[in-house]
Amino acid sequence: MSIACGLGTWRWFIVACASMVFWLGCASSTLPSVSCPLSSPPKIDLPKHGISAHRGGLLGCPVNTVGAFQRAICRGVHQIELDVRATVDDFIVVAHDDQVTGKNQKLQISESTLMNVQSLNLVSCVGEIAQQRIPTLEEALVIMPENIWINVDIKDNDPHVAKLVAETILKAHRFDQVIFAAQKKAAPAIHQVAEEAGQKSWIANMSRELSRSQYVDATINSCAEFIQLIEIPYVPFVRGKPKQRAMDRLKNAGVHVNYSWLRENDEEQLQDELENLFDRGINFVLVDHVEQAMKAAGTLGIAPLVPRWNHTSSSPNNSPFHCPSTP
Repeated sequence: MSIACGLGTWRWFIVACASMVFWLGCASSTLPSVSCPLSSPPKIDLPKHGISAHRGGLLGCPVNTVGAFQRAICRGVHQIELDVRATVDDFIVVAHDDQVTGKNQKLQISESTLMNVQSLNLVSCVGEIAQQRIPTLEEALVIMPENIWINVDIKDNDPHVAKLVAETILKAHRFDQVIFAAQKKAAPAIHQVAEEAGQKSWIANMSRELSRSQYVDATINSCAEFIQLIEIPYVPFVRGKPKQRAMDRLKNAGVHVNYSWLRENDEEQLQDELENLFDRGINFVLVDHVEQAMKAAGTLGIAPLVPRWNHTSSSPNNSPFHCPSTP
């Protein structure tokens, strides 16, 4: 009896939460909009839509490593998403979580020096001997082609960390292809670095609101160039595929859309999902299984990107690395 009551109470709680989200979302649609300048891609040869390798994708390498990024680049992805954090000595490294575990050690990035972080041995990529390690953002940028989007997710909502990230990207001359995925406290620091350097920054608003419509409103009113819509399994009424009205509002405001993320590894299912999302107007879809997603995208007429590292040459043979064999 008590179990049944508990389940009933839990059911009512879910319904109440869903109702609150719906009501708040409806209320938010009355917010006034600001006028923002429409943004066009900072480089004419950057892709307008396509596949984004989520943390480099699952291609036989630890995620968020140079090996993962190399393999994704060699598959012709149109965007690479990576996560960054700051060490205690103010170096920006590529990692999703603050706590990371290597083969024989565990540490907190925010409490560790760069030397300690990079001494952490990760597993090797499939088919290779050398172990991977946590790279710095600077090391990751070195291998990125010039004609690919780099989606840099700043995990800390901290102006100081955001400033370090922006300065690293400025030093690497990559401002014209980077999407700064940043929250409210971090975004102004990026704008400041860009303004002082005479650069244009592209911000993806990562300060997600309680409801999708509030998030859309906040993104438009902040004049962000990108939004990153996320799908939460099992609660599509809260975070599912975007409605056409939301997509129309974003497009009319000049906001580009990343969609995070597809976890499927079945090529046929990926094709159906990708076709649905691109038909809705999504620009880039973050995926885990890059190999299958690129094949699925190809059937939809989305060709692999031919990477270019030198703007004076159209040849892909000037790569800073050799494409590894397929795992």
